[in-house]
Amino acid sequence: MSDKKDSHGEQSEWHLQFKHAPEFPYPFLIVPVGTRPKHDAVGHLSADGRVHVFNTGIIEQLVRAGLRMRR
Repeated sequence: MSDKKDSHGEQSEWHLQFKHAPEFPYPFLIVPVGTRPKHDAVGHLSADGRVHVFNTGIIEQLVRAGLRMRR
């Protein structure tokens, strides 16, 4: 998980990225990248097998459930 900083050093966007495990029951829909708008409440599966999540609502729920950020 990472946070991007704008030119003023303020937080502007969160991005969660992880390796997709098809057997895991994700609490949100996983769709191929490019099929839904970037900030929809879904995970975007890229060609390299990684899921990217940009939706703040999903990320906030996962953080509350115990997900920790790695820098």
